[in-house]
Amino acid sequence: MKCCKFVFNNLPKKQAIMKKGLLFMAIAAFAFTSCDKVANIENFAVGNNFEKVLKLDVPATGPMTYAEEFAISTDSDPDFKDNLSKISGYTVKNFTYRIGAFTGDGSAIGSAVCQFVDGTNPIGDPISISAINFEAQFNSGDVVEIPVSNDLRLKIEDQLLNNNFITIKMGGAVTAQPMTADFVVGMEVEALVKVQ
Repeated sequence: MKCCKFVFNNLPKKQAIMKKGLLFMAIAAFAFTSCDKVANIENFAVGNNFEKVLKLDVPATGPMTYAEEFAISTDSDPDFKDNLSKISGYTVKNFTYRIGAFTGDGSAIGSAVCQFVDGTNPIGDPISISAINFEAQFNSGDVVEIPVSNDLRLKIEDQLLNNNFITIKMGGAVTAQPMTADFVVGMEVEALVKVQ
């Protein structure tokens, strides 16, 4: 990088001193305002889409149902983990599912009920998911948004702030067997980190 070259040799001594003084003041002012801008950075955001893979395995005989319990932990992401003590709030951007793998009877259609919990206590109302076409959604790769009410969203965000994780119970049924599928649940979360 080339620096600007200031020539003072041909100026009278008094003018050269004045020019150097003005240059020093300009550099000092720039440095001061730059440091002031850095000091004014009070917070920043980190985000991640946290995913959990539920392995559904419905054999040829037996119940055509499934049940899983899992937790989404924000400290599983390094950006969140490095700033846990400075996080002042969470925002749940969306809650989704996709079918990551599928084998078996292609006519299988599924349904599910999703319940957020704190220990044994439910958080908000359960969420129903219907018309899960495992084979078609696996082939398309579609990501489906699971509707979450504003009230439930606020409760989830509060739970994340207090515990850094949220537990989810999910159960459902399928219409055909045998089948196996990777049911991938995703939660996109943003955290506000306070620098000072």
